[in-house]
Amino acid sequence: MKKYLCLITLYAGCSIAAHADLKNVSATTLQSNTTEAIACTIIATGGPTYQGYKVLVAFSETNGGGNPTARVSNFNRTINYTNDNWTEHPMYLNGEAIGTAEQLRPFYINGVGRTPQSATDSAMLVLFPPGEAACMYSTEVSSGNLTRTSLAMTDITSSIAGAKSLSAQEVSILERLMHRD
Repeated sequence: MKKYLCLITLYAGCSIAAHADLKNVSATTLQSNTTEAIACTIIATGGPTYQGYKVLVAFSETNGGGNPTARVSNFNRTINYTNDNWTEHPMYLNGEAIGTAEQLRPFYINGVGRTPQSATDSAMLVLFPPGEAACMYSTEVSSGNLTRTSLAMTDITSSIAGAKSLSAQEVSILERLMHRD
C-alpha cells in the first residue's frame, strides 16, 4: 500500500511541476476571399506581463502564394487589431493606425526571430489581458482560389519583460496598444 501511495504522490508532483502556459498557437489551412482561416486561443495566465498585458506577435503567411489580410479580436470583438501587407500598410487597433513595419520590426525580430516571409503577408503586435480569449482571422484580399495559409500567435511577453531597456519608440507603441476597457 505504501508503494502505491508513494507512486501516486510522485505522479501528482510531476503533474503539477509539468504544467506550462501556452506560448504559441498556430494553424495551417486554406483561405480565399470567401473562406476565412481561423486560429483561437485563451491567453496564458501565468508568467510575466507587461503592465498587466501579454504581448503577442501574430503572423498570417502564405509562403509567397497569396495576399492575406488579417484581424485578431477578442471573443466579443470589442478589440480588433488589423493588418494587410505588413511592409506597406500600418497596423491598426480599432481603426486607428498604430505602427508601421519599420516601427514594429524590432518586436518581430526580438520576439520570434524573424519577420513574415513575404511583403504581402500580415503581421501584428497585439496585447491582451491574461485569460482573455482571442482569435486570429485571415482572408485573401482578392483571389477566390483557395490558398494555403499559416496563422500563428506567439507570446513574446518574456522577451519584452526581460529586455534591459526598450527604446522610447517601442514604449510608445506598447502604450498605444494598451486598450483600457
